[in-house]
Amino acid sequence: MDTEKQLDLGSWLGLQQAFAIVSGSCAAARAQCLKQVHDSKMLDDAGLTWEEFCKDYAGISRQHAENLIRQYAEFGDAYFRLSEIARVSPRAYRQIAAHVDGESVEIDGQKLALIPANAARIRAAIQSLRNRARPAAVATRPAADLIELQVRIDALAADISKSIRALNSLESRNPHRGLITYAMDKIRALTRLLEVESHPPGQ
Repeated sequence: MDTEKQLDLGSWLGLQQAFAIVSGSCAAARAQCLKQVHDSKMLDDAGLTWEEFCKDYAGISRQHAENLIRQYAEFGDAYFRLSEIARVSPRAYRQIAAHVDGESVEIDGQKLALIPANAARIRAAIQSLRNRARPAAVATRPAADLIELQVRIDALAADISKSIRALNSLESRNPHRGLITYAMDKIRALTRLLEVESHPPGQ
């Protein structure tokens, strides 16, 4: 490995160490740095794998590094600036992305700057935007067919079963009994609805 390549890799390693101990606006820069190292030949020249670099030099797992790279590619700087203030998930961000630019989040015509001083108001704005988006998403989603519903019921039953088995002998199963009773009540209500829909009044 020649001197120039050693210096290049050393520069990137130094940047990673710096980004590992700073916060705030450096999150997006760290994602950019990770992408550059991942896409370059510097690791091959240094005899390192990507996983080794992430663990030993960036101080994060390979999966986390790749998540940061994907998030930056999809959302850009704005997501990282907002998530440092309000810790918004990628899924939640997709619901409100149209209201966010690189400097602010907009709600009801008012723009809130993406700064820590606005953290409480930004969190409230995000929740309000998500609440508005949720009914529209539910309304446009087509009704599930019977096979999909059966698959979902089977998955739910399997999850509850795993949760019950995970308890040790000293733990109470009463909360699970309550959950199962709740589910049975919901099923009984659906049965009554089916009877009403099958035999409308007056027929």
